[in-house]
Amino acid sequence: MTSMLDAALEAAEAGWNVFPCVEAGEHGKAPYTAHGHLDASRDADQIREWWGRWPNALIGAAVPDSLLVIDIDPRNNGRREALEALVGPLPETLMVISGRGDGGAHFYYLRPPGNFTSTRLPEGVDLKTAGYCIIPPSLHPTSGRPYVWEHHDIAPLPTRLRELLRPLPPPFRRPVDGSGNASGLVHVVEAAREGQRNNALHWAACRASEEGSLSSIEGELIAAALRVGLSDREARRTVQSAVRTVGGAR
Repeated sequence: MTSMLDAALEAAEAGWNVFPCVEAGEHGKAPYTAHGHLDASRDADQIREWWGRWPNALIGAAVPDSLLVIDIDPRNNGRREALEALVGPLPETLMVISGRGDGGAHFYYLRPPGNFTSTRLPEGVDLKTAGYCIIPPSLHPTSGRPYVWEHHDIAPLPTRLRELLRPLPPPFRRPVDGSGNASGLVHVVEAAREGQRNNALHWAACRASEEGSLSSIEGELIAAALRVGLSDREARRTVQSAVRTVGGAR
């Protein structure tokens, strides 16, 4: 049977920065080290010293800068199905099944550039871009059963999940300073938050059509719409709808 020391050394050799965590009791899964995951290391001598002191310690692994983790926690009503209802099926990726035995899991994905937030994730689903996770073959402090790897290649973050994790842009507000020029109208489209992008494009195209400048900035408006996630077909239909709206109002 593999000891926790051997498993920690293997994880370090595979590139994980590890550190020991409390194996049982009220503080189970809390770090033994003074600075928690900030003390995590791949140094074999340091790992031997730690597990020499705490031979049954769980293995904590700092979340690498190159990855992020989706943490599904059924204790807080987290369900994979709830997340997939928003973003579609999650692709196979490196995954850890919790030893609690209730379906909890950590999904590891390649982290793209930029900022991320968990504010729009369903209840019981969390995001880790720092901190740490417990990794196999640690034994869950409550159940005594091991955490288990599901080994798959680490997948890129799915597009729809990436969009869900992006911070929302500022709310769409119509400009009140008379900035009805091309750059101002394009900015309105670029700044529109999710759910308001079609409305923002329609409004900007209406203003340009009213001013007689739509033919010169239509391409810029459509390009801005594509940058914020509208399809080319959807953007062009919205612009044509704006043309009809203005034409019908004359």
